[in-house]
Amino acid sequence: MRANVLLAVLAVMAVLPGVAGGQEAAAAAEPRKIAAIYFGNSFLENSVPWFHPILAKSAGHEMRVQTYLGPGWQIWMHVDTFYRNPDGARRSLAEGDWDAVVIQHFGSHPLLKNNVRRTVFHNQEPFPEPRDVSDLASASAIIDTFLSRHPDRGRVFIYNSWPGMPGVEDFMRRVREESQKSLEAGGLSREEVLKTIRERKPTLEEMLPIMRRFDYAAAWLAKYEGNDEVPWMSRNAHSRDYVWKLMDELKAKYPKLWEERRLALIPNGDVFLAIDAKLRAGAMPGVENVGFFYRDGGHVRAGLPRYTLAATCFAVMFEQHPEVLDYAIYNKLENYSNERLREMRVVGYIHQPDLGELLEITPERAKLVNDTIWDVVSNHPHTNLRRQR
Repeated sequence: MRANVLLAVLAVMAVLPGVAGGQEAAAAAEPRKIAAIYFGNSFLENSVPWFHPILAKSAGHEMRVQTYLGPGWQIWMHVDTFYRNPDGARRSLAEGDWDAVVIQHFGSHPLLKNNVRRTVFHNQEPFPEPRDVSDLASASAIIDTFLSRHPDRGRVFIYNSWPGMPGVEDFMRRVREESQKSLEAGGLSREEVLKTIRERKPTLEEMLPIMRRFDYAAAWLAKYEGNDEVPWMSRNAHSRDYVWKLMDELKAKYPKLWEERRLALIPNGDVFLAIDAKLRAGAMPGVENVGFFYRDGGHVRAGLPRYTLAATCFAVMFEQHPEVLDYAIYNKLENYSNERLREMRVVGYIHQPDLGELLEITPERAKLVNDTIWDVVSNHPHTNLRRQR
């Protein structure tokens, strides 16, 4: 996923039917309805937003989602479409009857705040006027547009990106170089060679040594090092330090939202940290650490890892323990096919190479994950749940 390649935003709408099977899920005591619009990239896609309404329905709630996802997109790139195509995402955000907006932060280029410039990427057409592309300014642009219609009831959620796994990129570079030589020797055209090596993902067997070496806690707890002069050289933007600072800035800018419990973090990174500690203690035989959740250097595998992301979203957005959820939809690899989405009357897209080998969800694994999620979100300083007050 290359953040400097601008591709069309995928906009999709889903109102999903229920899916039978899996564990029995208790209905919520107070059914809720949430219509949410999501802005992000493949890290948000990894939660499979088109399955979120199914999870909500299994707990007795109703949910409608519309997503704007771009490969490698950072928040400022979504805001840029507001200028270039005001009848697209901006109009949907401003005029749609939404209860909530979900905004995913991503990448080091934007900086945390005060990053006014004409361009972000070297091959980008300059903005007509200098613009603050920082995550704070860009998230605020989305929030302000969203609140323009529903200032007194709209809820804002920041979806937290997690740190990448070091070593995968270097390994894949070597693999692709070797593959390119082999394919070229076989007489394939340059276009065929490039397509093949671009789609090549590491196998689970190849990933295992890298997974085992991955120190998730060190990556997540690293201090953010912003570089104002060369933003793309900033370090640790996918860290607790960074996202907590972003939340502090948003809370200061939107005190009413925070006080009214309409601003919250979806803390994927802290959930992964807590799960990692339990896995390292041997709580889930065969899954040694949270590195086993990863498909490659950043995306996570089908099954338990993707359910974990979705269940974290549910716990924060519906303020309910995810033990009530029926996880069945996440537990079959065939459900992640785009053909299956069409059969489910869903207009969406799941990038198949990012799925990897499904990590099975069992009742025991689901309990560990659900309990960990609830423990994290119900005691977190930035999730703003009612039970915290």
